[in-house]
Order: sequence, then structure tokens, then C-alpha cells
Amino acid sequence: MEERSNAEWMARFEADLKRRFHDRSTAKHYMSDLRLFVQFHPGPLGEVTRCDIDAFVDQQHTLGLAPATVKRRVAALKSFFDFQAEELSQLGRPNPVSMRRHAGRQPKLLPRDLSDAEVSRLLGVIREERDLAMVALMLYAGLRVGEVASLCAADISSDEGEASPVRLRVMGKGRKERVVYLCREGYAPLARYLEAHPVADKHSRVFRNRLGEPITISGIEERLGRYGRLRGVELTPHRLRHTYGRWMAESRLPVLSLARLLGHSSIQTTQRYIDGADPDVRRGYEAAMGLHLAGTTEQAQVEAQAVPQAEAGPTTVLRQSPGSCPGKEWLGWAPDWLREGCLEWLRHQWPRWKASQRHHHAQNRLGELRLFWSWQLARHPLGAFEELTDEDVAAFADAQLGRGLAAKTVKTTLDRVYELLRYLKDRGRLSRVPERPVLKLPDPLPRHLEPGEVLALEGWMERQRQEGYCAETRLAMALYYLLGHAGLRISEALDLQVRDLDLVGRRVRVQQGKGGRDRVVYLSGKAAEVLGEYLKTVPHAAGDLLISWQGQALYPGQARRYLRRLGEKVGIQYLSPHRLRHTYATVLLNNGMGIEGLRRLMGHENLNTTLIYARLADTTLERQYRAAMDAATARTGAAGTANTANEQLSVTP
Repeated sequence: MEERSNAEWMARFEADLKRRFHDRSTAKHYMSDLRLFVQFHPGPLGEVTRCDIDAFVDQQHTLGLAPATVKRRVAALKSFFDFQAEELSQLGRPNPVSMRRHAGRQPKLLPRDLSDAEVSRLLGVIREERDLAMVALMLYAGLRVGEVASLCAADISSDEGEASPVRLRVMGKGRKERVVYLCREGYAPLARYLEAHPVADKHSRVFRNRLGEPITISGIEERLGRYGRLRGVELTPHRLRHTYGRWMAESRLPVLSLARLLGHSSIQTTQRYIDGADPDVRRGYEAAMGLHLAGTTEQAQVEAQAVPQAEAGPTTVLRQSPGSCPGKEWLGWAPDWLREGCLEWLRHQWPRWKASQRHHHAQNRLGELRLFWSWQLARHPLGAFEELTDEDVAAFADAQLGRGLAAKTVKTTLDRVYELLRYLKDRGRLSRVPERPVLKLPDPLPRHLEPGEVLALEGWMERQRQEGYCAETRLAMALYYLLGHAGLRISEALDLQVRDLDLVGRRVRVQQGKGGRDRVVYLSGKAAEVLGEYLKTVPHAAGDLLISWQGQALYPGQARRYLRRLGEKVGIQYLSPHRLRHTYATVLLNNGMGIEGLRRLMGHENLNTTLIYARLADTTLERQYRAAMDAATARTGAAGTANTANEQLSVTP
């Protein structure tokens, strides 16, 4: 290999990036990422191994960086090592970076828009015409902050009549020019600003700071941040753009048209706006839940009332810090070789888990590992991971099934064991992973509440509301409606912040649910009403956790106890969060909700997962069967009548 110092390699790589991306910031960001790696691993860049990349990625996750940031740094390193192989004419040389291995699974986030109530509060506080005009461009035309800052007078065409929208020529991301439209209401503050501050040269920037210089991106961000703090709203330019996208999606603008207006090169990027604001999914939910409520209650529909938000100030109910990764004290039962391997794997996993769930995940996984390894160590002494055999794993599975443990529980335990073993093998700590035994799992139906149980439970809660109810019952009811009328998982409900709840729009934003996926779900009128009453009794600054008890965050075990006691009030045994989620899915399907719409509301990645609930939707199935059979008998009715008559004639004496 040609000998070059790290400094020489980096200089040549930077020159290559600047040639390829001369009008973009790619060179700056990639070089920053490469310098960070060299600081972490100061050895020769020509001798970097996959294990070195593993260690760097683990360190980045430990620092708490966003998955997207880690992915970009991994992409920068991959680009560098591809460049290095090309420079050395070794195109077949293995790249130590694997995007699948090192970039990791990225969360599927929805755009973070503002609720309509937040937009109203924001517009009410902006007094400066310039700032109002900039906000209008982002809110009513979907411009990026850089596009606002670079807008020139020549880019504005407003001579098409008072009824027509104003046309704007925008040079967007990736140097792609597009035409967007600005409604007359949105153009009004811009027109007033231009009249008060005319631009001498039509090719000059429209917006300027107090010194008369063109305003910068950071200047716009600073102004928006100030207005957001005045109204207790986390305000960024992109949140305004996302709100525009949601409005267009809710108004059924075709996705291709929305992509053109937003300047997206990939239709998948635009689809995120549709996923977060699909009017068909909302209508399907409201129709199905409305039928359910009409069938189980006699009360009138009640419109949700807006709950006043705290204007500003620190939050009051936050989840406690998850602390540091477990130490040796968590594995006092394990020999040294096993303890060190388990802790190394946990330290690798720790930053990849959602912060609020780290201790919960760690406790569960260590419990599963303890079940397996304690059994193995009691059966015969092991001195290293390498000594575990195929027969050992098969014997464990047979023994646990033999003592009556559910096959799914045994499978989950083996899942954890093999995650640990594969991690150690990838790190060169283990040469071979034992063969895994095949378990035949049952295929049970989801455990939902029967209609009579739902009627009894919701009827009892309504009586409590009328008679006056204690704080514990109020909390349990808030949990019930989040799980039973919005379909949230218990972890999602406990991680909700007040800002995620839009009672006026009857929407809930779920951030980083299972699999790191964002989604929007909807509330019934009754759920919004109950949650509104609950919020009046607890502190509710925008950043507070929605579900709390006496100023403290609630944890899954506590929430399950509250729900279990709620069920016992009407004779329902083992009322659990997942039974409520199962009930939610079954109710919607039984009342005509489409399976694809339900998949999106439930946050399932795979439609087959949602189809499990279709096996429970007996009301819909029965209705479809009756309709099909009625049609079939209508076609054969005449023939059947004729045959019967012939039989009667043939036996007449």
C-alpha cells in the first residue's frame, strides 16, 4: 500500500469532496466527521478494521447523538474508504464500514408541526411586519428558512389579479429552482413590509436586519425562538414548514403536487406528511368509533374543549434520569467471564434504547439471561462462552417447556441469549454460535374485552364523573382512554408530553413508538373530554409528561396496577394495557375501519401483524357472510323452489 500520512489522506479527500460538491456543505460536514474519527482512532487510516468502526460507533451512541447524526458520520467514513480504495486502484478492497451494520436502524419520524391553536397564539404575539412576513412565507408557502433568507424582490410575481395567489420563484435545496404559491392572506404582511421598506434593486434580498444587511438564517431562527418562548411553544422554521405540509395533506392535495411545492426530490419524503395527516384514516377512525360509542352509550357527543397551556417556564413533571448503564452489582450471580460479556453487550445496547425505557429493558434482559445461564451453570460448570454447545441450548428449551413454561417465554429467553452470542461473535470474542433449536409456537387470538365488559366499564366511569371521583380514578380513566380509544402502547402513553396532545384537533402525536416510528392517532370526543378534565387537575406545561402521579412520572408497573384496580371495580379480572389495545383494534374493525388505516393507527410495520386482529372482527365477518349468502340464495331461490315443487308432485298419490 502506498504510504501516506493521515494528514495527506485527509487533504486529498477534502479536495475530492470540494470538486464533487462545490456548491454544497457536504465537504465541511464529511471532513468534520473524519476528523472526529481520527481523534478517536489516531492510528494509520490505511489500517482501520471493522472492529475500529464498531468501537467508534458505540462511542458516538454513548455520547447520546441522534441516530441520524451517527448515520451521517458512518456515511462520511464509508465515502472516505471508498475514495481510498479508488486512489490505490484497489476497487475490490473490502470497506471496513458497513451501512447496515454501523448506521443502524433509523427512527421513522413524522414532521413536527404546530397545532392550529399554537399557530393562533403565535400569530397573535408577532408585531413586527418583517417577522410576520417571514413567518407567513414559511407557514403559507412552505419555504425553508434558507429560501426565506435568500428571497429577492425579483422572485415575487403579484400581478395576476387580487383573487389569484402570488407566485414565488425559489432556489431550494440542492440548487433546484421551483415555483410556489402564496395565498393573498399570506402575502398581505409581505406586501405591507415591502411598501414600508422598498427594495432599490429588484435582485437584492427582501429581508434585512437592523444594520441594513441581508438577514441570516441564524437571525431568523433567533427571532422565531424568541416568539416561541413568549408563547410557550418550541418554534423553529421547519415546524412552520411542516404545518404547511400538514394543512395541504389534510386538504387532500395530491402527493405529487405537494412534493413539487415542498421541493422534495423523493416522494417518500413527502409521504411522511400524508402519513401524519391522512384525512381518510381520520374519517375512518371517527366513523368506526362513533358507531361503537353509539352502541355502548346513550350520551350525546361532546366537543373537546381547549385546555390552556402554561405560557412559559420550566417543566414540572419530567421522567427521572435513567442513570448510567448497569454495573457489576446487577450480575453478582454470574462468574467473571459471563458478567463481563453481558455488561459489554448491555453497554453496547444502552444508548440505542429510548432513554425512558433503558432501565426497564436492562432489567428484563438481565432477567432473561439469568434464567438461561443459571440453569446452564447448575447443570454443569462452564468456563467460557465457547464451551456452550448445541446440546446445552436444546436441553434448556426442553427443560423449560417440560416444566410448563410457555413456548413464547422460552423463545423470548433464547432471543436474548442469541443476541448476546451474536454480538460476541461479531466482536471476535466467540468463534461459533451454537445451533438454535426450533420451537413450535402457538398462534393465539388477541385477548380483547367483550362488548358487555366495555359497556360496564365505561358506564361505571361515566357515573364516577357525574358523582365526583378521586385523583386515582381520574388518572386510571386518562390511561384507559389513551389505550382503549387511541390504541397507544403503555410505553407510548407514559412517554407522552402535554405538547403531544391536541384536544381541539383531537389528535395525539406519538414520538418514537415501537421501532422508532412516529405516528399520529386520533381521539374520540369522550376521550378528549376526559383528558381535558384530567389536565385541569395536574401541572401541564408544554414539556411535562402527560401522565403523572403527585408530580412524579409513572412507570409501567404502576400504570398496570391502576388499570387492574379499575377493572376490578366492575368485575373484570386482569385488565391490562394490551387488552385495551386489542379491544381498540377489534372495535374499529368491527365497525368498518379499513385494515390499512388500522395498521397506521396501531403503528404496525407489517400488515400481517394487523391482520391478527381481523380474526377477532366477528361482527364484520358475520355481516359480510350474511350479505354474500343472501346474494347467493337470491340467485338460487327460484331453482330451489322449483325443485321442491317437483319433489312434492313426484310423491303425490
